[in-house]
Amino acid sequence: MERIKKHGVNGLHWLEQYLQTDMVYVAKSGFWLTVGQVVSVMLAFGMSVFFANFIPKEDYGQYKFILSATGILGALSLSGMGNVVIQAVAKGKEGMLKEAVFTTLKWGSIMLVVGLAGSAYYFINGNSVLGFSMLIASISLPLSNSFNLYGGYFSGKRDFKSSTLYWIVAQTILSIGIVVVAILTKNALALVAVYFAISAISAVCGYYYVTRRNHLNSERDDSFMSYGKHVSFMNFFGTLANQLDKILVFHYLGAANLAIYAFSQAIPEQIKGSFKNLFNIALPKYAVLEDQDLRKSILKKTWQLMIITSVIVVAYILVAPFIFQFFFPQYTDAVIYSQIYMLGLIAIPGISLFGTYFQIKKATRTMYKLTIVSNVTTIILTFILIYNFGLKGAVIENGISWLIMLGVHYYYFSTHKED
Repeated sequence: MERIKKHGVNGLHWLEQYLQTDMVYVAKSGFWLTVGQVVSVMLAFGMSVFFANFIPKEDYGQYKFILSATGILGALSLSGMGNVVIQAVAKGKEGMLKEAVFTTLKWGSIMLVVGLAGSAYYFINGNSVLGFSMLIASISLPLSNSFNLYGGYFSGKRDFKSSTLYWIVAQTILSIGIVVVAILTKNALALVAVYFAISAISAVCGYYYVTRRNHLNSERDDSFMSYGKHVSFMNFFGTLANQLDKILVFHYLGAANLAIYAFSQAIPEQIKGSFKNLFNIALPKYAVLEDQDLRKSILKKTWQLMIITSVIVVAYILVAPFIFQFFFPQYTDAVIYSQIYMLGLIAIPGISLFGTYFQIKKATRTMYKLTIVSNVTTIILTFILIYNFGLKGAVIENGISWLIMLGVHYYYFSTHKED
């Protein structure tokens, strides 16, 4: 066994001379994140098969619409605190976890008030489903968004094993809960209730697991808090822009078409999510690099990942018809939309890595500019393309928006000077 391990390490060191990457670190850290991603894909795929074959399109479309509507409510939280905790813990400022949770929890009172007002509005206008959904979300989201920050501690400590194992347990329980409730009720509101309830409970349990198991030091850096609030403000508009397409598809085309649109994104979004693992691995490593080394590494990794992504995109386009025909026979009309949507993923590695650079540098002015350009572009294209071209316009909008964002991110990266 030791001999095999030694040969494996030697092989990784050999790759380092070509990739200029700490492959031993990636393999060690990436193993558990890969396990998590595999489980994530399996759970998501299993849930998709279940929804496609057992839940009517109209009901599933309504469920996705409710999640999008309440997702905008969740944007009022301090969503930028996750990266703050990762960077702070990576630099030994472990006290920032409790500070970030407490601050996010206080900020959640805004979400609670807005959510209750939205709930009252829908009840008054006779939409009890959305009224109850907003009520449930306004109570549970402040808890889940705050206590979920425990995941940043794991990433900052590079303890990807603990992070992955807890995540697997939480997601498995969530998936089982949704399936059981769907079978028993086939009711969109019941699905929303179990989704938010289990998410909040697992977040609280995860936070207490981390704080009880580990002896966190009390070191803090208040500059992180100011930066986190700036990022959160920018994330609000990003979330609004990202959820707008689902809301417009539901409004203009109906629940059944929203279900088709959701299935066209299902597999591409899982592939897109796998990049998050790479960035979770990279962020603690990048946070301590000098600027010149950081820029050089990000440029090289961007081109490498874009080439790899291109190969994955072509492969998916070829096999997508067979996947849908076998697993999602009720949604074969989503194939063409899924193939078009997949093309845009080529831009994601660059957007994410350049964005990571600005986060590490706390370049808030540049990030504000990027947020304005990307979100305004997305919102304008979403309205124009969905209104004129329906579902095809919705998937084309994503690709065009991502390509524009890639170009703008690269421009600011290449011309960036320290704020």
